[in-house]
Amino acid sequence: MEDARLAALQRAIEARGWRWRPGKPIPYGTQLLIEDGRDRATLNYYPKQGRTVVGGRDSPLRRALEELALVTAGFEVEQAEIGLDESGKGDWFGPLVVAAVCVEPAVAPALLRAGVRDSKSIASGRLADLASTIVRCVPAPARAVTVLDPLAYNERYAAAGNVNVLLAELYAATAAPVVAQTGVSAIICDQFAQGAARLETAFAAAGLPRPRQAHHAERLSLAVAAASVLATARFQEELILLGALAGWEGPLPAGAADLPLLERAARWIIRREGPEGLARYAKLHFQPIRALLGEG
Repeated sequence: MEDARLAALQRAIEARGWRWRPGKPIPYGTQLLIEDGRDRATLNYYPKQGRTVVGGRDSPLRRALEELALVTAGFEVEQAEIGLDESGKGDWFGPLVVAAVCVEPAVAPALLRAGVRDSKSIASGRLADLASTIVRCVPAPARAVTVLDPLAYNERYAAAGNVNVLLAELYAATAAPVVAQTGVSAIICDQFAQGAARLETAFAAAGLPRPRQAHHAERLSLAVAAASVLATARFQEELILLGALAGWEGPLPAGAADLPLLERAARWIIRREGPEGLARYAKLHFQPIRALLGEG
């Protein structure tokens, strides 16, 4: 089956008068060799990740190809757009963080050159630097970050009874000041619930424009990608702060997969601060957390 994005890349290459041919086989992807009559470059495309890697010596062709790869990734910014994304939803420890970023066409080239993209495809050590780039490029009124610390999260989750209800409320609350400050009505975010109605209801209740929801929106919108970077970088910062507060050996562990490490950190906190102290660090609705507290 033909990959639509790879086909779009090939058409865009041909439209610029460049020639392409298949390159060497690469694991999990496709390589193209591109020539413009003077220079040569390679483009490795990985369909599962939706990622491209441009190689070859530095040349006008390579630089132009890098820009082209970003544009055909869906990151062509023709009008101002507000993107939203979150971090921490599925993690035992740490807050729930939601970020909103308004990206104007004039700002997009700088973000693209810096390498802003879906935070999941960025090495964790680079996130802080990329977040700083976004902060420098996007003025404060055009971005917002909401951090719901574990204590507040646990209270609001108990009232909402559903993480997606809570997340929809946070998305609306985070988008509201950016919409008010910028006047931009185009909003896009990942569809995190099974249906679109939950988020639409929250936005309507807040008097906000109806958001566009898409699966993997961080691969379609530079604004969503920027929001994903801000949210994830801030979540990482919060895990460092909470780890220090707990007297842990470093940042509190992220995710929900490494059960031995997660349980060891939770037991450490319970020994230091008692069962009630865990609410300052962890999301209590996770079943293994409840089991550790004797509620499972």
